[in-house]
Amino acid sequence: MGTMNKILILLGITTVIFIALCFGFVWFEKTVPDSLIYSYFAAIGTEGFVMGWIKNVKEKNKNDGNNE
Repeated sequence: MGTMNKILILLGITTVIFIALCFGFVWFEKTVPDSLIYSYFAAIGTEGFVMGWIKNVKEKNKNDGNNE
């Protein structure tokens, strides 16, 4: 299993845990941690964007190498 796949699995697991914790905050504390939610999903979105960009560049380089 590649490194990117491991990172995607880790991101999925941490996202599920994060959402469960946010539900816990809302249920018990009656508050919504807005800034924490914004920060978390900004970081996850950035990570996903960068990983997609890296994968795209690798695929283009692999395809360019086969055409020569």
